[in-house]
Amino acid sequence: MTSGPAIVAALVLGVAVGRLSRHLGGLLRRRLTGRSTEMTSRQAPAAAPRASFPARLYHWRWEILAVTLLPYGVVTFALWAGPLWTTAVFAAVAVVAVLRRRRVRDRLHAIAVQHRLRAAFPHLRLPGGRHPAILWSRPRSGDIVVSLYGREAFNHLHRNRSVLAAACGVPEVYVDRHPRYASLVTLTISPTEARREPRAVLPSNVVPLRVHS
Repeated sequence: MTSGPAIVAALVLGVAVGRLSRHLGGLLRRRLTGRSTEMTSRQAPAAAPRASFPARLYHWRWEILAVTLLPYGVVTFALWAGPLWTTAVFAAVAVVAVLRRRRVRDRLHAIAVQHRLRAAFPHLRLPGGRHPAILWSRPRSGDIVVSLYGREAFNHLHRNRSVLAAACGVPEVYVDRHPRYASLVTLTISPTEARREPRAVLPSNVVPLRVHS
């Protein structure tokens, strides 16, 4: 019988082979088109610096856990507990997931929002070409609250709220800056449009918000 570590190793190897084949395919396509690096740089703006390897690991932490530690834990528990207890535990987990399906769905949506925001950041032309680092996201009262770290990113994110809303598929995105640390920014991804209420005129650098950090 195949051991748990062997299964995890096979899964990790499969993911690595898939990413390597994708990079090799992109390299081959670039060579077939005959476009040099100099011509590409003249036609398109300079790309933003790629995130470091630890940052990419952090960005994909949930997906990595889902394809490594989760299968390893399931296989190890099944081999240790036997078929009877394994079936009982999995049935209990399924029942809890069904009862908490809304919370599970919100949690998965919060993870998906992170990837949508990272895909939208290159279109915002942020200062210095550096994209804000997404620290974490969490569901709250029907909204998705995303915490970011980015120097001088608040004003650009505020001006491009419509772009962020379109990327996330929602009508409203609220931008909030930490009252003490200007580099910490909070995005509130709201699936419902806020009700328009009469309010006093605010200064141009103050954003009416639904959630405050």
